[in-house]
Amino acid sequence: MREYKSVLKNVIPGFIDFMTASQRWNHTYEKYLSTFDRYLSLNYPDSEVFIQEMADGWCQKSTGETVNSNLARTNVVVALIRYMNKRGLTEVKEPDRPKPQKCTHLPHAFTADELKRFFYECDHINVYGNRKDFLIRKLILCVIFRLMYCTGIRPNEARQLKRSEVDLENGVLNIVQTKGHDQHYVAIHESMVEILREYDRRMDGLIPGRTYFFPKGQTDYQSKKWLQENYAKVWNKANPHSHSISYDFRHHYATANINRWIDTGFGVYDKLYYLSKSMGHCSIEHTKYYYSIVPQLADILNEKSSESFDELMPEVLEDEVW
Repeated sequence: MREYKSVLKNVIPGFIDFMTASQRWNHTYEKYLSTFDRYLSLNYPDSEVFIQEMADGWCQKSTGETVNSNLARTNVVVALIRYMNKRGLTEVKEPDRPKPQKCTHLPHAFTADELKRFFYECDHINVYGNRKDFLIRKLILCVIFRLMYCTGIRPNEARQLKRSEVDLENGVLNIVQTKGHDQHYVAIHESMVEILREYDRRMDGLIPGRTYFFPKGQTDYQSKKWLQENYAKVWNKANPHSHSISYDFRHHYATANINRWIDTGFGVYDKLYYLSKSMGHCSIEHTKYYYSIVPQLADILNEKSSESFDELMPEVLEDEVW
């Protein structure tokens, strides 16, 4: 474990153990908590008590920092303060922080040709001189985007999958590192399972005993930036006249499933419930967002249900869009 040197050096290890036991600890938290510890050490080197000024100073939005970047940077500190408050270790209050900004990204509507070109480019990534790092990159990109496309899992869920969380015998993903820490299971189509088995066999030959399914070395996983940059490279090569991000696979998965229900009668609510659980939403209300990007479905539901659409599906919660 990293050595901490600030006024909180004796509290942080217990906090990390608690977060780890709760399956809520990750590398991003570790990075920001270490930075916070250095901030305290440099600015309050002789302090023996954690005070409000320390928390407020760190959590204050800096010039040029976006709201969502500020929230990402300070989330772990707020969690630490909550941990300390519940145990009577401090009277410091949670600092005021800006409200999350609603994402304005409009999900890309994939065409069959776009997807065909994209996955073709994934499969034909150049491997220079048979170098191991190029082989690993190609293997991951050929598979991780297909897995996201087929299951609708979030990019961070795919990146942080441990090998032990991928059941290749029964075709099930155990999603532990997820938004809201809502652990859930996702069934995988047999055709995708076969791809995962072959990938796992080949990757095991390159990195034996790896911890993560899509590894960066033996004990780490690929970063958010790495996935974003590589997606953009492949997408721009395959489809230079359009724009998308890897998260759009999740939207596509949801809307593709919803579109299949258009000609069905009753039972839509049950289908929505199963889709909600598969996508790791903590409630059905969060899944309703996807109805807003399938325009005809509201009218169809009204025709086929004795309840109005608004009665059947409550308001969307904005914080679950991403």
